[in-house]
Amino acid sequence: MRKEDADRVSGAVFLIGLGVIALINYWWPGIMFVIGASLIARGVVQGQAWQNATGALVVIAIGLVFALQDFIGGVNFWPLVLIALGLFMLFGQEWLRRSR
Repeated sequence: MRKEDADRVSGAVFLIGLGVIALINYWWPGIMFVIGASLIARGVVQGQAWQNATGALVVIAIGLVFALQDFIGGVNFWPLVLIALGLFMLFGQEWLRRSR
């Protein structure tokens, strides 16, 4: 698809996401989910495989870490998630290739 289409869809998803997080008043880490969704929408419109959306998945994972802390409270998950993300970045692509 054209870059203009990808920009339009990505921008639309971003604005819809901003509206949703404003309605529910969940700015942090909600903004991380909105950014990740916008990046994934751009990739889908451009015809990319979801495995190419590593940046978007990392942003969403960071948002999930902070959301878990809000809901569970007191448990510090983010160091473990950062370690898991780093390991996936090092070994995940090779593991996905072998499993096909």
